[in-house]
Amino acid sequence: MQGGEVVIGEWGWFAIVLGGTMVVCLLVYAGLTRDKVRPGRLDATEAGPDSSPDLVLGDMTEVLSQGLPGTARDREEILPELIRAGMYGPTALVEYRAIRTVLILVPLFVAASVALLVEPPQVPIVAFVGVVLAGGGFSLPRLYVTLKAAARVKEIERGLPVFADMLSLALLAGQGLTGALRRVTTQLRTPFPRMSEELEIVLRQTEMLNLNVAFEQWANRSQSPEVRNLSVILGQTQRLGNDVTTALMEYATNLRAGARHKAEATAQRASFWMLFPTLLCLWIPAGILLVAPVYFEFTGRRGKMKDAMQQRAPGDAIVDILKRKDANGNIK
Repeated sequence: MQGGEVVIGEWGWFAIVLGGTMVVCLLVYAGLTRDKVRPGRLDATEAGPDSSPDLVLGDMTEVLSQGLPGTARDREEILPELIRAGMYGPTALVEYRAIRTVLILVPLFVAASVALLVEPPQVPIVAFVGVVLAGGGFSLPRLYVTLKAAARVKEIERGLPVFADMLSLALLAGQGLTGALRRVTTQLRTPFPRMSEELEIVLRQTEMLNLNVAFEQWANRSQSPEVRNLSVILGQTQRLGNDVTTALMEYATNLRAGARHKAEATAQRASFWMLFPTLLCLWIPAGILLVAPVYFEFTGRRGKMKDAMQQRAPGDAIVDILKRKDANGNIK
């Protein structure tokens, strides 16, 4: 340390650059290999029976996924979030754990390397930075998966009224339920791609099992109340022999009414929370306008009095007293 500034030697900068380069290379490699397999489309039919899916970190994925404990806990907590986010691949949890392990261990290794090269007083700072970055590497993958799952479920719920209306219109046109579902899936591919992916999975499961089981599986994957209600409605109408189109129209109407109520509640909450910054923005200028003139006037008068006291010499008071003495030496 020189003059209060941290001086990192040549080897320290080399370690920092090397660690940053490793992280950037891993992230770029992950981004390049992510599009090789679309887990949300379940492309098992396109691949051969003996082919293995491409892992995000190659052959090191399995090893890195076992680098940290907590496999059973991640299977219970993280795997449902991965499914809600549309990551249906059989290796989704393994890839998640591998990426999280890399994001945790790389900052720790880089911090340890830099701590060996810097001055001893800077070792705690380097260790603290490494621990903070490792904590971020542990939390960021979970945050990313949670936000992606919430965005996916929100898009699906936003497209459910359109899906119900189009499915009811297709049924009224004389198509069967499976054919109408296939037609609607094709039409929703552009405006609601995530819902279209889910409906493609529903169609494949319908061909293997039946429509009720397929919609129940969709409700289990998304964990959305609206999708669960749609599954119950379709199951009851088919079981009781009721009109599916009427039930779908009522379902779409209820969804739009619920969405309208949510929008109104959000608007009311927004107006309430906007009250605080509005009052704050009004009070600060009002306080400045009221206090600033008094403050500047007080500062100006105080400065004039201080200047007057400084201009007067220290012996002026004694001179004034001597001038007021008479001939006898008495003070006048």
